[in-house]
Amino acid sequence: MKAIFSPLQWKSRCTVVFEALQEKIQTGFWKPGDRIYTEAQLTEAFNVSRSTVREALNLLKASNLIYTVPGLGTFVSDAPDPEKKGVFLDATNLRDVLHVMEFRVGYEPYCAALAAERITREEIAELSSCVRRQESGISAEEKCAEFADMDVSFHGLIALAARNVLFSHSFDLIRESLRKQQIISASHPERRKKALQYHEQIILAFEKRDKDQAQLVMYEHVSETKNAISALLKEK
Repeated sequence: MKAIFSPLQWKSRCTVVFEALQEKIQTGFWKPGDRIYTEAQLTEAFNVSRSTVREALNLLKASNLIYTVPGLGTFVSDAPDPEKKGVFLDATNLRDVLHVMEFRVGYEPYCAALAAERITREEIAELSSCVRRQESGISAEEKCAEFADMDVSFHGLIALAARNVLFSHSFDLIRESLRKQQIISASHPERRKKALQYHEQIILAFEKRDKDQAQLVMYEHVSETKNAISALLKEK
């Protein structure tokens, strides 16, 4: 029988929240200048963790759909200025994916060091939850996309835990290209196992508040992945 539907795609909770809020803004439920719901209200409405809501809000900020005024709340942005040009990364282009990996080697290790000092117990628990979900699909080829989404969520949580808006904003900029890279990596069972080992070591460093170890393990993690993507690019 001829297929008339596209396969359903698994989406992370962050993506679901982001798309729901994006739809409310784009359809005019919230207009430019309107204050949207608070983190607490969104957490209750979607029945998700506060860090998931923060991650979704950071995606909206990266898309220039909202902005935050300290002490007042989060508001819908005016229509974007067409004269303002941002960085465009093609998530389907391997060379752009490599550029993302080179950037990650520079910023993620220090991000992990800051997170080791600032991360909360709740956030460590969420990192562990990501790892458990990755473990459940480590041998299932059909779960590559879910494995990749959990990987992106893992690193996104660390960017938030650094408590530095530039780190979280930078992560939002590379998110889609990063997901492409994670899907490429997750297609190799040995790389899925290696990623889990690194993630477990990073969590252990966070639990010990060992910023030097967190920085070292993250550097090894992203450097090894960059080298793998670089080798793949040479093959292409």
